[in-house]
Amino acid sequence: MKRLWITGIHPVEEALKRRPENVCEIWVARKGEAIDEIIATAKIAGVPVRRVSRDKLHERVGHKKHQGVAAIIRRFEYVDLESCLKEGVEERILLLLDSVEDPQNFGSILRSAAFFGVDGVIITEHRCVSVTDTVSKVSAGALSHVPVIRVKNLVKTMDKLKEAGFMIAGLDVHANESIYTADLSLPLALVVGNEHKGLRRLVREHCDLRVIIPPCGKIDSLNAAVSAAVALAEMRRRWPILRVSSQKLPSQP
Repeated sequence: MKRLWITGIHPVEEALKRRPENVCEIWVARKGEAIDEIIATAKIAGVPVRRVSRDKLHERVGHKKHQGVAAIIRRFEYVDLESCLKEGVEERILLLLDSVEDPQNFGSILRSAAFFGVDGVIITEHRCVSVTDTVSKVSAGALSHVPVIRVKNLVKTMDKLKEAGFMIAGLDVHANESIYTADLSLPLALVVGNEHKGLRRLVREHCDLRVIIPPCGKIDSLNAAVSAAVALAEMRRRWPILRVSSQKLPSQP
């Protein structure tokens, strides 16, 4: 399995702090206080650090927005759905992605999920982007905070969640019920559809209800990542999180 590269000061810091055993090596191509802190943390964790030229780092990671530091991560470990449900579901909020294909959107969704304290993001093995270098970079460290669960069949997973007590709500531009007035309850699984086609028919039919983020202007829809962020903000307005982590997610550089 191909190893994963994560780039940028904050994502590398988070990987070292949260899962140092998953970091194989750090590549550094600049100096500075933040870089010195990363090197010190890596040494404490026993992670080797390699100094390289910026051109070498550009070439290896495939872009120039790496802030002079990158980390090689062992294969990404997805979380098992059953183990997630064993931890209790009473106040949980899960995010289900139906055929989200754009890694930029996926990374942004993960960051929003981490910000709003989502308990897990569920994707499928097919028809959905997996965790990639780009996803990791855009998420800005969120992968260290949000469990990502990968399943074979989203509809069957929705059935399992219903059996566990979850309400399933799908974001749908054709829905008649506003997300701001809908009768929602916890535990809740919120489904976000494909960037262009929205929710697939079977997924839509398996939702307990479908809700819309009502437009106020002349544009009638938002992209998947923005829709997810707006919907999660409404969820946390209704149900403020009680278990605030002492680990703050870093600001986007």
